[in-house]
Amino acid sequence: MALKFKAPISKEQGGRRLANLLALDFATTGIKAVRLKKTKDHIVLVAADILPPFDPEAEERPVLFKPLSAYYTALCATMDNVLLRVFAQVLPEDEDLEALVRDNLSAAADYRAGGLVLSRARGKRESTVLGVAVPEKTVQHYLSLFSSGAPAPRSLELSGLAAFSAFLFNCGAQTETQTVCLIETGARYTYVAFLHRNQLQIVNRFEVGGEALQRQIQMALGVDAEMADTILSGGSIDVSSPVRQVLNPFAKQLSIYREFVERQNKSPLSAVYISGGQAESPYWQAAVKEVLGFVPQVWNPFGKIQIPPGTFPEKLKGQEPRFAAAVGAALAGMETP
Repeated sequence: MALKFKAPISKEQGGRRLANLLALDFATTGIKAVRLKKTKDHIVLVAADILPPFDPEAEERPVLFKPLSAYYTALCATMDNVLLRVFAQVLPEDEDLEALVRDNLSAAADYRAGGLVLSRARGKRESTVLGVAVPEKTVQHYLSLFSSGAPAPRSLELSGLAAFSAFLFNCGAQTETQTVCLIETGARYTYVAFLHRNQLQIVNRFEVGGEALQRQIQMALGVDAEMADTILSGGSIDVSSPVRQVLNPFAKQLSIYREFVERQNKSPLSAVYISGGQAESPYWQAAVKEVLGFVPQVWNPFGKIQIPPGTFPEKLKGQEPRFAAAVGAALAGMETP
């Protein structure tokens, strides 16, 4: 499912697969860093950490500690003003996928557009395409941070899509005959995807996340941001009403998506999976269950990755779902560019 904006490839890197790669997920609450290596039979974790939050306007790359050092890096980020959609399109033999995506997403000239053919049909039948467009200025900014020295940029993609790639790697075998909903939650944005037999049917990004809930609690109770966070994490005060005000539009859209996907594929929803910084939140769990009828299952992006003793920091135990995007970017980055 990875849809990457390619970075300039060096002669040394060429078209070969990488066996050792650092992934950096530039998120609102911090940079999730994951370094993986590929052996003959396994993917192995070399190091993982959460670095301090990064100023999107910064012109210097984040400081990387020695265990995270690698020659190449796969980047993913929470980026503003992006466009993404799954659409049906007859693909001509001389297809210009970028032009088709740009047209279907109504992307302006100052956007970089890319597409991934999810299912290809012959003749006049419609194929299914995942299209993404990101402001060119944003793409160039992230790639320029790594324009010299190591690590060199391998690729750049949207954090939400990267997380879904990690899901398929870890859980795809158990969902290959099912219809499922995936949710990647963050501080500012939430990504949603519906898959049927592991094929993407619908994907969207919503401007709702942990920060929106925090602001609503601040306004409703007249408390500061720190107290709002404490209330949301502690559950000692009933804030279900203000939280519902924030999540209701998102929840209603989930219901519409579910109905469309179930009718389109004649298959009922089997399960809901959730990852990201808000994955363990009882408020998100309750909102999803209320509209979809399933308690979302929190999944571990390191589930099928070997973790030698001491490589995953003790202080981050229990926070594995926050690394879904970084793991997905690393896995995708190891593929042929």
